[in-house]
Amino acid sequence: MTKFRRFNFLSLIDPLLSKAEGGEARLIRHRFVASLILSVMFYISVLAIVASFFLPLGEQGLNIVRAFFIVYGLGALLSIYILRALDRRVFAINTFIAFLGLAILYLALMTGGILSPASICLIIIPAVATLSIDSRAGVIWGGLACLFWTLLFVMPYIGVEMPQLMPEVDDHMAFYFCIITTHTFIAFVALYYESTSKALRLNLLKEKREYFYLANHDAHTGTINRRHFLEILEQEVARCESSDDSFCLFFIDLNDFKKANDEFGHDYGDQILEVFSRRLRHRVRAVDTVARIGGDEFCVISRDMKNEADAKRGEQRFDLILQEPLVLAEGSYTLKASIGWAIYPVDAKDSKTLLKFADQSMYEAKRRNKAATAL
Repeated sequence: MTKFRRFNFLSLIDPLLSKAEGGEARLIRHRFVASLILSVMFYISVLAIVASFFLPLGEQGLNIVRAFFIVYGLGALLSIYILRALDRRVFAINTFIAFLGLAILYLALMTGGILSPASICLIIIPAVATLSIDSRAGVIWGGLACLFWTLLFVMPYIGVEMPQLMPEVDDHMAFYFCIITTHTFIAFVALYYESTSKALRLNLLKEKREYFYLANHDAHTGTINRRHFLEILEQEVARCESSDDSFCLFFIDLNDFKKANDEFGHDYGDQILEVFSRRLRHRVRAVDTVARIGGDEFCVISRDMKNEADAKRGEQRFDLILQEPLVLAEGSYTLKASIGWAIYPVDAKDSKTLLKFADQSMYEAKRRNKAATAL
């Protein structure tokens, strides 16, 4: 069975864009401009071909259509050049709008002035400016469009005769045709703008999440870093203070980690930290918080622990984790650690004092471990 490859419209757009760096948001905006220019150029080309073959334009009418297409085509090509070579998106859009407006104005001047169906098409000028640049550009180009309409309206009253070089074209059909094409064009730009804006919003949200993660997590282990942990600890204290709840702060220091790091290398040490932190995160509850606050120091906030018995049960869980050998690329490694803890609000009622108490408790455990080893 024959399979057809899906056509990717971006394969036509991306070669027209500047190679300058600027992130995903810049790429999406530049794609919007290039897509707009190419789509309108294609649309007008189809209209020009249809009008040339199926409308009674006459020789003068054909010349007008050709001139209109040449003016607009030059503007489109110049806009693409500005976008690609100069990397100036707003300048490219303004150039595109200017040439499009001049082409429409020329068509209106040659086909009856203010009574020309082409004058209706000037409505697209402020719409394109607003959606592709901003509201200020829309106001400026809207003012210029009003100036063009005023010029077309006033000229017959000051003695300037407006030629009608397409007399054989049905005015009713021409007006209908211009109204439909104008509304279609505006709808296309609005819908494409909406899809582009949605893509930009999603991209911005994604970047914010990535920045938040990088700013608040440890690069080696993926756990929460010290700065963010201190924020969470303060929030947990505030929560328990208002709800009369309690929690236990565990302080874990890996024994002999520096020795293993120096003996086997930093890659080996990084593996120890990564595997241990991953195991630690997977063994605690979803409501608990695991953080790396130093080189070989970890903290865990365990909710709903009210007394020493609860804390000792939590400490036993961590001991079981430590007793399991870590499977590393170079072989297995069994960790040893000193664990201290502090209970809010039994041992302290603020985050700094609580952390200090847990740290002191950890050092007491470390001294006991050294004394036991010496014996």
